[in-house]
Amino acid sequence: MKKKYFSYFENPFLALRMPRPAYKEQAQHTLRAVREADLGAAFEPLCETLETAINDFDENLTEREESTAGDTRAYHTARANWLEFVDDTYIDYVKPKLRKLDGFADFKPYGKSRLDALTQEDLIVKSNALIELYVEYEDKLYPTLVKDARAKLKAMTDVDEHRDTQDATTDTTILDLADDRRAIALAQRRVKAQLELTFDEPDKVYSFFDFAKATVNKSGKAKPTPKPAAN
Repeated sequence: MKKKYFSYFENPFLALRMPRPAYKEQAQHTLRAVREADLGAAFEPLCETLETAINDFDENLTEREESTAGDTRAYHTARANWLEFVDDTYIDYVKPKLRKLDGFADFKPYGKSRLDALTQEDLIVKSNALIELYVEYEDKLYPTLVKDARAKLKAMTDVDEHRDTQDATTDTTILDLADDRRAIALAQRRVKAQLELTFDEPDKVYSFFDFAKATVNKSGKAKPTPKPAAN
């Protein structure tokens, strides 16, 4: 049997697209609003369940769908800095000082464009090999070249390792995170159901919730949902 109207019965709080801190805040808003309204004994156990779910929710953890744009930008910046260092070193020191030596050809596989085309893992391998060349010819280039190169490369690998660690942590916590968000969603839906039994007006029920920080997709773009007008 086709569930033509099944979406009418889905839990809307499971579908809210919010970062964890905002998701917790909107649940706290509902809890405060209901308690301040003093709506009677029927709401007491529902509020207690919602409060427990809120207290068990850690808003500081990272979920799979949350943006890692900051880490990605930091990695690309560190990668670009390393490649620029390689290019500047080649132009300013390697080429003018080594071009008449047999070893000059050894630097050819390590040009900026060739390194830039590599995957992260291969880039790190090749970059370490380049530093070994710097070690070999440092006395003909400049005294702190190897130290400078290692610092630039370390800046890139440190960011990369941080991203890997965060991804691994996310993998191990993703199910737990889904469970604690679900606990709030179920508790809020029960509160909403009781509000609908108490009030016939949808606007009145809606006034107990704050979805101002939620986002919805429309024409491929995310935008905030409007905040309900004050009653």
